[in-house]
Amino acid sequence: MISITVQEFFEAIEAGNKTRVEQTLRNDTNLCNANNDQGLTALGVAAHFDRFEIVKLLLNFGADINSVSNSNVSYIPSNTALHAGIAGKASKELVEFLLDQGANVNQLDSSGHTPLHIAAFDGSAEIVSLLLAYGDGQEMQSGKAQSPIEIAIERDNKEFLNAHEAFVKLKK
Repeated sequence: MISITVQEFFEAIEAGNKTRVEQTLRNDTNLCNANNDQGLTALGVAAHFDRFEIVKLLLNFGADINSVSNSNVSYIPSNTALHAGIAGKASKELVEFLLDQGANVNQLDSSGHTPLHIAAFDGSAEIVSLLLAYGDGQEMQSGKAQSPIEIAIERDNKEFLNAHEAFVKLKK
């Protein structure tokens, strides 16, 4: 049995080395919910880097899909894998998989943002449409932060605005 450090485990996740990640998890299943030295979760890092197969692997080994990181990086809020995936421009397939597996579309990060808020910054129409379809309307609200619409207008995110408009028309 070869053991690797938590840092090496996270490096394997970032690199997309599924074999190394799987071997490591077989030796220590607790690593599926590990945080790195920056306070980021294994699942969040895998989602951020769009490592779909590793996301599936981590979930199969028991990773908590709605676990919130304890980020100590000034520009990264404490967030979930869904937030991290959207921020990292993960594929529609990965985001949809997370949602299908029970990722909370209304979860706030430490900045008061839902995943839809993150998509409002520069997310694609596909991701916005998915989040709206899985949401219940709460994702459009936030206690202290701007609304996703306000962010999209400020950032001139036409994809977000078009997807939102299409969604509203469908709901009528």
